[in-house]
Amino acid sequence: MGLLPRLALVTAFPTVPVSDFRGIVDLALAVRDAGWTVPDRHWDLFSPGLPLLLSVLLRLPGSPDALARFSTAIACGLLPLLPFRIWRGALPLWARALAGGLLALWPGQVLFSGVVAQDNWVLLPTVALGSLAVRSLVARDGGHPLAAGLLYGLGVALRQEMLVALLPLLLAAAGLGEPRGRRLRNLGLLLAATLLPLLLLAAHRSMATGRFALTSRHGSLAMLGAYVPGAAENGWTDPLPYIASVEPALMRNRRAMEEAGFRLTLAEVRRRPGFQALRIVDSVVRLFISGEAANLYWSLGSPDVLPPARRSAGAALAARAAPLLKLEMALLQGLFLAALVLGIARRNRAILVLAVAVLLKIALHAVLVAQGRYLLAATALEILAIALGAWEAARAGRGRLGAALAVGAAGALALAIATPRLDAAVRARDLDSQRLYRFPLESADCTVASGRLVSLVAGVATLEPFDRDPASGEVAAADCALPGVSPPLRLRLLDGYDPGGLPGRMLQRVLVDGREVLVHDLAAEPGGGWMDVPLGAARAVRIEIVAVHPEPGSAWGKAASTQFKLVPSGGTQ
Repeated sequence: MGLLPRLALVTAFPTVPVSDFRGIVDLALAVRDAGWTVPDRHWDLFSPGLPLLLSVLLRLPGSPDALARFSTAIACGLLPLLPFRIWRGALPLWARALAGGLLALWPGQVLFSGVVAQDNWVLLPTVALGSLAVRSLVARDGGHPLAAGLLYGLGVALRQEMLVALLPLLLAAAGLGEPRGRRLRNLGLLLAATLLPLLLLAAHRSMATGRFALTSRHGSLAMLGAYVPGAAENGWTDPLPYIASVEPALMRNRRAMEEAGFRLTLAEVRRRPGFQALRIVDSVVRLFISGEAANLYWSLGSPDVLPPARRSAGAALAARAAPLLKLEMALLQGLFLAALVLGIARRNRAILVLAVAVLLKIALHAVLVAQGRYLLAATALEILAIALGAWEAARAGRGRLGAALAVGAAGALALAIATPRLDAAVRARDLDSQRLYRFPLESADCTVASGRLVSLVAGVATLEPFDRDPASGEVAAADCALPGVSPPLRLRLLDGYDPGGLPGRMLQRVLVDGREVLVHDLAAEPGGGWMDVPLGAARAVRIEIVAVHPEPGSAWGKAASTQFKLVPSGGTQ
């Protein structure tokens, strides 16, 4: 039940790793080819567990992307075995089968199981440790400190915030509530089994990066990306354009940017405390209902994640699945709330400890960064709690069961009603004004004084009109002062709008030393791709996006989003 739907999905829709998932596979390949402490910028972005694990699996013959994808699907497909086996002798067969069945046929995870994400792999230690905690509390079998410590270390190795989120499960699974003599023994074993993996993780990071730490460097910038103006639309946005507008001097020093991330985040909190509080509440409520539907972008929805022949079918499946996943999530939240009510009423410590871990995981991401995939581990623990709730309901009176289900239904209904209204309120308040952005690009100094700089990633800048629906005549422009280096630079400009047949809406325009050298109608012809503009001995280049006659309400500002970069002439970039 766990393996077949996942393997069928990744066979029919072979998801290509992109973005962070591409980085995971690339780092695994670097480790495979050059050693487990290979110097690589990705160590500053990811926890080491998944790249190291994949580096072993990628030694098998075959395409690295296919090996990583099928390995991920198989790992996720094995989840149902964990509670079914670990709860043996502690819970009845039907309760074990219910937990396993719910995990096996979990629609949101099945549809995401081809994505090579840390969030998929961390489900294994999370569900195992959660199941072990339940067993220790229900069966009172003395605890399992060694297994708990090792599972905790694996969870932290796969996602660093599990250092906090898994703590309640670690303590419960270790049996620290046993009589004093056994409690001290369990504590000693737990410390040994926990500290050794954590020390190894920190030592590995030290050997790979020179920094002895359990966490990566990118945390402060990742957090800032959730708090800057404009982030509410997608829950997160690249924070570098914001830094380019408030402290452009930091743009030349990555370490200084990372050190300033928390300070800049606090500045945004102080500037808009009420809005940030509302945004945090909205991020949690929205992901409770829409998180798994949002994950479809990375597995099926984005045109970059599937081969050309499967893109239309993937997009169609995503469109059909999204509303069903929202309904599924609402149902799960209602059942989890009912299980929690029963756990409180019946003093079921196993349900309560699972709930604490769920709330910790959610609270961490509410304050830091909230994305749908980050909450998969919380949903898995909710599923365990729902199975326990069903077991508790079988032992409780009908009155308590009816009350719990009524509370759960009311909670699910409230979430479904509140989510779109709260989200609309947050988006309406997430306003920004025209900013002045200053940033380096290759060896040039660039400025955007009209329009939005929305991204700066790996030497590629993304420019958009300021308004989502620009008026005729609105111009977004980036001006770059060229250094006159040898070899000279060339500009690469992307037409990222594939549909054609809509001429006269938006233009891309390039001026070199004030002379117009390129005018490109963005939507006139189908297809897109990179365009090259040689710059020779020029001293200045200007990139413009010009609104000619865009239809109101068609979001031509977003459609005209333009990536550009400066590269040495003769290069292959």
